[in-house]
Amino acid sequence: MQRRAAAIYFVFFLVIGAGAYGLIQTTEEPTISLEGDTAYSAGDTVEFGDRTWEVAQADAGSGELAWVNESAVVSTTLDNGSEVPVTDVRWSDQSARMEQVFQAGSTVQYNGSEYEVSVNESAGSFTLALASDASVNESYAVGDTVTYRGNEATVTSVTGDAATVVWGGPYLLDVQTENVTDPTEATFVEQRDLEAMVAADPALYDEIVTQNGTRKVTYRANETNVPLDDYFPPVERHTIAEGETLTYQGNETTVDAVTNTSVELTRPGQNTVTVGFSEGSNFTVADTQYFAHFPDNSSVYFMETGERYGDYRAQENEISSYNDRMNGLWGVAQLSLLAAILLVAIAYLPVRG
Repeated sequence: MQRRAAAIYFVFFLVIGAGAYGLIQTTEEPTISLEGDTAYSAGDTVEFGDRTWEVAQADAGSGELAWVNESAVVSTTLDNGSEVPVTDVRWSDQSARMEQVFQAGSTVQYNGSEYEVSVNESAGSFTLALASDASVNESYAVGDTVTYRGNEATVTSVTGDAATVVWGGPYLLDVQTENVTDPTEATFVEQRDLEAMVAADPALYDEIVTQNGTRKVTYRANETNVPLDDYFPPVERHTIAEGETLTYQGNETTVDAVTNTSVELTRPGQNTVTVGFSEGSNFTVADTQYFAHFPDNSSVYFMETGERYGDYRAQENEISSYNDRMNGLWGVAQLSLLAAILLVAIAYLPVRG
């Protein structure tokens, strides 16, 4: 009798579980079916207000819009007392800045040997190959340092015709603040490594001597001494004032403001503005709120929040309700199976007596 009742309940729970599982398999999951005017992919452009934005990225439910501001102002602040590399600044009659231009296809003297020059503009690099053995070569890219004539030079540019290297000591930016409450100008003061300059000069002994408080260098040829200030040219000083221009990092730049603590440089430039978006999230462009919907992994619709977001939320709620129901049905199926197994196991337990 006990096993007969267990068999009946076993069938009962199996029917309930099978019914729940059948509903799970036959019910179609709802999806968001909103469509906008145009589906955009990465690289497409879209108009928001009076600006044209590029869809810089659109995949896997997220992406980014980009707009290039062609009228941006790029600002740079140089602190008073800071060192400015000689490669960063240029002006007419600049004496502390040394440069060498390596013409493509030419043969040059490089560190005591003849080398042939080749350039790769697309890679931003140039190569010096030993004229007698092209397998011996060295390549340098923009920003790399190269030892040239005993100097540590920096590659500043590579074009289709030539590569340029620049060397020289840095400048100290000096804003005169003594007895000045509102300065309007600053001075670039050349900084020198005198010991290195003396050591690199073959006409001098590699030592600076001091006589009667004056620092001097000594000629190898006749053992005579000459004051440092007389042997080397004067330190370069270049003064800039508010409203003047100079070339800074390759761009024509204006001295916008001089204060007791810094110099502000400005120049026209480009600035890229980006806005991120993701599935169902709101974002604001041109004072209007939009949301994004991805119909697939590589395209996206943009719709105004005020017009379509209510429909989107309603479909999201429908999906959420569906998932809740499916979770419930899975629970019923699993509990029914467990109950059926337990009933059978209990029914076949041995009976005492």
